[in-house]
Amino acid sequence: MNPAARKFLAAALLIGSNSLAAAAPSPVDPATVDVGHPTGHVHDHGNQTWPPQPPGLQNSVLLSNPGEEERVAEAQKRRADAQDRIATARADVRQALGTRFTRAAFVEARDKSGAVLPSRLVYFSYSKNSTVEVTVDGQQVRSVKTIPAAEYQPEITDAEIAEAEGIARAYFAALGQDRVAQLQAFGILAYQPTGKGFYATRVLYISFHRDSDAPPEYVAWVDLSQQRVLRARQEGQ
Repeated sequence: MNPAARKFLAAALLIGSNSLAAAAPSPVDPATVDVGHPTGHVHDHGNQTWPPQPPGLQNSVLLSNPGEEERVAEAQKRRADAQDRIATARADVRQALGTRFTRAAFVEARDKSGAVLPSRLVYFSYSKNSTVEVTVDGQQVRSVKTIPAAEYQPEITDAEIAEAEGIARAYFAALGQDRVAQLQAFGILAYQPTGKGFYATRVLYISFHRDSDAPPEYVAWVDLSQQRVLRARQEGQ
């Protein structure tokens, strides 16, 4: 075979091999990739936990099992009750709280090393119209802090909403507003109008609706410190 013919044959073989390579299937057919993970992220995590967790995370609780969330909440409530007993056994705490108060929050935390930090109980005192924060470390009260209601108030509790709802319903019933009895009540912490911040007492805004998507038909500002309605109205009148 002359040199020109050999060059032509070599070029033809090269073109043919490239064409076959292009037509050959991909080493990993996309149709066979495990798509169980929503991102298609399939490389091996055999030595890691799933779902992903920060390195060194301890005492994590999975809440995917039925009833687990309730059990965790009950356990936290037991711890809060135990810390509450320690706090209210102190004369200075009782003095700060007065005779009428509610426990609004219980805060637990750990530092970066995982060590347990002192817990914090947050109360609202209706007697003193103030927020009271008590830090408890183990079996000892470390600090008691009082903040005037006009400066800061914790979020309201379900029990407070229920109490304010009862006061509002009684108020409207006394006015002959029977429609209120057929409506659902919702409550939030009230703030002073014109952006003046917190009230100097514990005031909740209670609204009554046909359902959660319906506009309010009646509204009331309920002062739990004084256990009375400050003002109320029927919407659309």
